[in-house]
Amino acid sequence: MIFDYKDKENYVSVWLGKCNSYEELDAYLSTDYIDDKGDVEKIRIQLFLPCNKNRPCERELESVFDESYNQFAYDFGLSFDEDFREASVLEEFSDNLHTLLSGFSAFDTFIEEAKGANGNTLAQSYNAAVILYNFKYNGKITDVKHENLNLHFIGSFSFSFR
Repeated sequence: MIFDYKDKENYVSVWLGKCNSYEELDAYLSTDYIDDKGDVEKIRIQLFLPCNKNRPCERELESVFDESYNQFAYDFGLSFDEDFREASVLEEFSDNLHTLLSGFSAFDTFIEEAKGANGNTLAQSYNAAVILYNFKYNGKITDVKHENLNLHFIGSFSFSFR
């Protein structure tokens, strides 16, 4: 089942990762719209990989593909509203959760819960973070690796815009 963001107010889902630039991360997170019908089949071949054919959400993802796609949504088997997404890429790598998440909207309302689940010092260093607001991800896919980008889901936490 594709996980949908609707009706998940007061939750934030957080991914940490490694990425070469904000432009690469933004492109990965953004929905692309395809004007040329000939490109649809090429993208479908690139997007729907044979190794994923047994994923529970694969058929559903294929059925909603209609001249637009989002690599992040496909990789994690979810659907989200891009208006409720924030992302950053730091110049330096850090294993400090507070450093990685500071600057995000309402981060002070969920940072302690995130530290409680992950510790403030992480097992590895990251330079990228993705946050979806009003979204409580509980999918089975926790890690995605691409040539220039990888992401690891660290959890969903309660938050509030005070």
